[in-house]
Amino acid sequence: MIKLFRNIRKNLIAEGKTTKYFKYAIGEIVLVVIGILIALSINNWNEQRKQKKQLDAIYTIVQQNLKTDLNNLKVPIYFFETLDSTLTNILTTNYSTSFLDSINGTNYLECIPCKSSINYYESFEKQDNGFELLKKYEDNESIKGNKFSQDIIQFYTVQGNGLTTFRDLLIKEAYSNLKYYEQFPWYSDYSLGNYNPEAIAYFLNDQTYKNKAANFKIFIGRNYLKNLKDYEASATDFISKIEKRRKALQ
Repeated sequence: MIKLFRNIRKNLIAEGKTTKYFKYAIGEIVLVVIGILIALSINNWNEQRKQKKQLDAIYTIVQQNLKTDLNNLKVPIYFFETLDSTLTNILTTNYSTSFLDSINGTNYLECIPCKSSINYYESFEKQDNGFELLKKYEDNESIKGNKFSQDIIQFYTVQGNGLTTFRDLLIKEAYSNLKYYEQFPWYSDYSLGNYNPEAIAYFLNDQTYKNKAANFKIFIGRNYLKNLKDYEASATDFISKIEKRRKALQ
């Protein structure tokens, strides 16, 4: 093709057709420019297609992470709902002397309020490798994603990090409560799971213990449990949105 254009130019010059030569030269330049623009458009289209495919793959990983999270959330939510109910009973019930006398070395393990309820927790670790990939993708200024990507990042940054913060506070509080028991003579029996009537009397009616139970209930009900449920609701919503997006693009 280039050889053909060269021959045409030579013939026009040889025939002295200067005007036609310039017109032809301009036309040739226009054709070259158009060719370059078409090539750039194709390249941009291919690049955009590649980026879209990459982003869709990241969304799929995020969706898989959230599905795993929903499954893993069942245990801690049930655990803390049960514990919250137990703490409510501790705070609203005064156990009589006759009830205390009915607890012995045979049945004490079946008595839920006879044991400490303020140093237990069920941990939850969110799956966030998809989130990390999305952050790296969004950090590239030349291939910024869209509002949906920003919404996902906001969800993990605010709700996800908030969940981690409250979990760490809860673990710290549970450990502090356990350390508090070290001052009591019955602590060694408690740590071994042995029957000790003094320990049972403490967990049933001691006001300091009830105050600590109230504080632990605040950590659970108003903070961690609420955050777990909020995370669950948002995760469910994002899974649905990613699925709808996939179907819309098919």
